[in-house]
Amino acid sequence: MPNRMIMKGWLRGARLAALVLCFASRPGAFDAGKAGFAIKYKDETSPYRVSAVFLMPGEILDVKIAGNERGRFRLETPASAQAETTRPPDSIAGTGSVSWSWKAPDSAGLYPLRLSRDSTQDTILLNAFVMVPASEMKDGYLRGYQIGDYPKSLLKGLEFYRAPQGFVRVDRESMNAKLSPHFTLGQFLCKQSAALPAYLLLKERLVLKLELVLEKSNQEGYACESFHVMSGYRTPFYNRLIGNVTFSAHQFGGAADIFIDASPEDGEMDDLNRDGSQDGKDSELLFNLVDRMSINEYFLPYIGGIGKYSKNRSHGAFVHVDVRGFRAVW
Repeated sequence: MPNRMIMKGWLRGARLAALVLCFASRPGAFDAGKAGFAIKYKDETSPYRVSAVFLMPGEILDVKIAGNERGRFRLETPASAQAETTRPPDSIAGTGSVSWSWKAPDSAGLYPLRLSRDSTQDTILLNAFVMVPASEMKDGYLRGYQIGDYPKSLLKGLEFYRAPQGFVRVDRESMNAKLSPHFTLGQFLCKQSAALPAYLLLKERLVLKLELVLEKSNQEGYACESFHVMSGYRTPFYNRLIGNVTFSAHQFGGAADIFIDASPEDGEMDDLNRDGSQDGKDSELLFNLVDRMSINEYFLPYIGGIGKYSKNRSHGAFVHVDVRGFRAVW
C-alpha cells in the first residue's frame, strides 16, 4: 500500500507539472520549440530542440541532418557511450548529407545525444532511451512489473501491431525526462497501480504528432503548453482489466487520450467554445482540428485513429489520437 501511495503521488506530480504549464500559457505566447535545422532518425524527421528515440541494447542509430543545411555540425555523445561516425563528428554540410551512426549501450537507460551547429549555437537534444528487452519477461511480468500477454497475430498484417521487443524503464528520475519540447516520459505511463520502476512502450511518431496538434491548437486560440494525457501507454494486462478491445493502439505505444486543461485547471477539458459547459461540444472542437489537419500532405505520416468522447460518470470529455497508419474515425 505505501508503494502504491508513492506511485500515485509521483503520477499526480507529473500531471500537475503539465497543468501548470498550461495554466501559465497565454494566446500568442506559445513557443513550438523548433530549432533552426531538423534531424532524421529511424523513419522520423524532427525540427524540435528536444526529441526522443527508443532503442534496443546494441542497436545502431543513424542520425542525419535533414535537407541541404549549410554549416559545421557536431554530435556529442555521453562519455559512457562511444559514437561510430560515417563522417567525422565535426562535419560540414552543404556538399553532401551529414550523418552519424551511434551504437546504443548494452545497459538500459537514458543517453542524451546533442547535435549542434557551430555558426548559430543552435542545438537539438536527442534523448536516446535504451530499453529493457521483452525477452526478460516471465509469465507476463518484466522485472516484477505486470505487463501481460500481447496478441500473437498482427491486425491487418500491420507492423504497428507487432509485439514489442523492449520496454522503457521509468523511475523517479526519468519521470520528467523530456521527449519533446512539451511532453515528458511520465505523462504516458500506464495508469495501473504499481510501484516504480515501471515500464512503458512509446512510438516516436506519436510524440511528434502531438507536438503538431499542440502547435495548431495554440494557433487557433486554445492556449496550452501541453495536453493533459489522460491515457497513454496501456499494458495488455491493464487494457483487459478496463475491458478495451484486443488490438487497442494504446498497448503498442501509439495512442493517447488527450484534452486541454488550462483555464481553469480542474482536471477536465476546457470550455473551448465558451458556452458555459465542459462537454462533448468542446472535445468536438479539438477533434475537428485534428481531422482538418489530416487533409494536409505534411500530416500523412501521422495518419491514424481519431475519436471524440463526451463527459460521463467515468471521465470528462477527451479526444483519442493514434498513429496506427490508416484512417479510423469514431
